Amino acid sequence: MSLDHIVTVTVGGLTVGMIYALIALGYTMVYGVLKFINFAHGEVFTIGGYTAAFTLLALGVNDAMSPIVMAGCILLALLAAVIAPMTVGFLIERIAYRPLRGRSRIIPLLSAIGVSIVMQQLIILVFGPTPVSMPALALGSASFSLGGIRIRVLAVVIIVVSALLMIGLTYLVRSTRIGKAMRATSQDMEAAEMMGIDTNKTIAFTFIVGSALAGIGGLLVVMYYGSLKYDAGFLYGLKAFTSAVLGGIGNIPGAVVGALVLGMTETYGVSLDLGFLAWFVLAGLVLGLYIQMVRVPGRRLQHIAEDRRTPEYEKSVKNVYRLAPYFAVKTLLAERTDALLSVSAEHAVRLMCGNAFLAASAAAMFVFGDVRIDTRWQPVIAFVVLMVILMFRPSGILGEAITEKV
Repeated sequence: MSLDHIVTVTVGGLTVGMIYALIALGYTMVYGVLKFINFAHGEVFTIGGYTAAFTLLALGVNDAMSPIVMAGCILLALLAAVIAPMTVGFLIERIAYRPLRGRSRIIPLLSAIGVSIVMQQLIILVFGPTPVSMPALALGSASFSLGGIRIRVLAVVIIVVSALLMIGLTYLVRSTRIGKAMRATSQDMEAAEMMGIDTNKTIAFTFIVGSALAGIGGLLVVMYYGSLKYDAGFLYGLKAFTSAVLGGIGNIPGAVVGALVLGMTETYGVSLDLGFLAWFVLAGLVLGLYIQMVRVPGRRLQHIAEDRRTPEYEKSVKNVYRLAPYFAVKTLLAERTDALLSVSAEHAVRLMCGNAFLAASAAAMFVFGDVRIDTRWQPVIAFVVLMVILMFRPSGILGEAITEKV
């Protein structure tokens, strides 16, 4: 397998991951503030892409235009891709979600699903059922050579623009007045209101910012792939939500990390030979064994009460993890007499199953090293990785670890 192919695939994976990240940030911001999943966010992304594409078509963009005029047209498309989703996001929050705030969580969830269906049908009514296509521009296929490797200009633009937007969002949340209001609302809405924060405006602002990022993601997707279908938001939204969960729902850096992991995994999984991918799985197995044998037992010892902390008891807790096939199974089959050992045994079995799965996968991939997975299995690869990672880290890669109750 050539280095050129690996670099090209890596750039493609980063590009896809950055697109997922722009959409995932909307999910994680809304969840961070309201502890609620906005399942209509994928359709907001679609509206951004459709609005941008139809704006460029209406302006008659073509390669005969001067660079300045074309840049102006693209800027107008960008504004359309931001303003339309921002407006839709604000209306969704104001009409569909705000009246249901404080109700049982299942009610806003059902409302979100209903809004998603309604918006998808509205997209069909307004724009038509046929996929929207971008004007054929040289910019769409332009590339440059880096060390003899051809890289698409748009791929680099997507990576750079997405990175800048994420840095800007991080600054907004951590260093501005409205960002502090968002964090205060997330921690305790009632306390934030008592401190004079207008939580309604803060929540609406959160929806607006998340929708703007999704709209920019829609513009980048339609420019990169050349077309967009009315139901594309469902799959992209599902992948972005998966990225948010993978990185730690409610955590902005986690959403970015989860999106990059998902994008790279999907792209690598269907573009590289199994023999090459097996080394990544083997590295994951080494990390998994370290977590099971060293990291988790050390942390679990901190939960032992002082009146029960003896060398024998500490050794039994360590053995549950390090000799899981025997001690963990034995503890689970025995009558429950010790809460900490029982919880540790359940955790150890999950970790053991995860490591066994990684070991079996690595062995099979080395055996069939020349095989390449069909692209139709791309979603399966993504969700298998999600399940394996959550098996080791239930809160997500950068999510806040929650102490198990015993």
